[in-house]
Amino acid sequence: MSAEMEQIRKEFFEGGMRSRELELNVWERVFGKDPEKWSEANEKAASIRLEQLEKNVGKRFDLIRGSYVDSSSIIRDRPTTGIEQKIGGVSVPLGVIGPVKVLGNYAKGDFHLPLATNEAALIAGINRGFKAINEAGGIKSIVVKDHMTRAPLMETPDPEKAKEISDEILKKGELFQEMKKAAEAESRVSRLLDIQPFQIGRRLHLRFYFQTGDSMGMNSATKYSSNAVKVLMGKYPFVKLRSLTGNLCTDKKASHINVLLGRGKSVETQVSIPRETIKNVFKVEPEAVVELNHIKNYQGSSLAGTVSGFNANVGNTIAAIFIATGQDCAQITESSSCFVHAEMDKDTDSLIFGVTLPCLEVATMGGGTGFGAAKDCLDMLGCYGPGDIPGSNSRKLAEIIGAAVTAQDLNLIATQAHEHELAESHIKLARGK
Repeated sequence: MSAEMEQIRKEFFEGGMRSRELELNVWERVFGKDPEKWSEANEKAASIRLEQLEKNVGKRFDLIRGSYVDSSSIIRDRPTTGIEQKIGGVSVPLGVIGPVKVLGNYAKGDFHLPLATNEAALIAGINRGFKAINEAGGIKSIVVKDHMTRAPLMETPDPEKAKEISDEILKKGELFQEMKKAAEAESRVSRLLDIQPFQIGRRLHLRFYFQTGDSMGMNSATKYSSNAVKVLMGKYPFVKLRSLTGNLCTDKKASHINVLLGRGKSVETQVSIPRETIKNVFKVEPEAVVELNHIKNYQGSSLAGTVSGFNANVGNTIAAIFIATGQDCAQITESSSCFVHAEMDKDTDSLIFGVTLPCLEVATMGGGTGFGAAKDCLDMLGCYGPGDIPGSNSRKLAEIIGAAVTAQDLNLIATQAHEHELAESHIKLARGK
């Protein structure tokens, strides 16, 4: 332990309790008395915490120390650390692919896409999909729904009372308007779109729908739902709040409700690729892509019992983009829900290929989007921070991700339709053989 750390420990932890030496954010509070030096305080605190850890386990962690990411900030005059008990950071290899031509409502033009991954062949695979898409003139990618949800769980004395509350909310009358007003009172951007009640016995799951601008909006939706629920409980004293989330939201879990009703951004893509392009780029006939998509992505996935995994490998693409752009990686689970479409257009002898992403949860501000290399990656895409119109930058990002997902699944299905190419390409790119 350094002399500096030892002195601080004596001053602030008179009892010398070992369990408190790594207490949440204590070192940041010690060093961060000057707001102008808050960032420096966070880095110093992380270094001291790591030094103590190294002593405890008897090992050096220089790579962790060298990968430090500053996630500190001051929000509305309140200092934040980003995460608790920071000791440094981790590094993930970052590649770039493209450009790809996207014909979206928000993403219009050619884009280079950053991908953070440890898997060989992923970047090459998406890039090959981009080649086919570009030769076809670009890909249409559009956001068709945009809302974040939170579903508090309420309890009433009996099913009749639960139905009474449900009916009153569905009327969109005085109760709904008062709850909406409370939900939006502290918001600068977020707006309450709807409240959907789901009754089960004497309990109600109230699924709130918010438009949250360019932030992913989970924290906002939670806070604003809480404010609205207070109004409900004030008007109906017999109503109890069991939890601010009853798992009907549904956050960070694969669920059918997100597939049916959407969460985050719901994205649709489509590209029409001539037969000769498919043959030249992937060395297969387009009919082979259509057939394999059906028997693999639908028959095989149905046999496996998936909720929304009717795709070849969307999770890989989503994960690489999420890591690169500072998204909430826990939401890869539901954001990877995807349906792949493939059919032949007999009139043009072309493959019509596209995907449905019902619940892609992304942001261009807030969370990890402003820290480390994530900001640069979003800048690369031209969608960092808030858009000129609230929500426009996050929708732009969603449309670009839709293009990448389409490219990867097109490439992977075509690769798997080409006998042993999948294994051979991975061995070649991963092991150099």
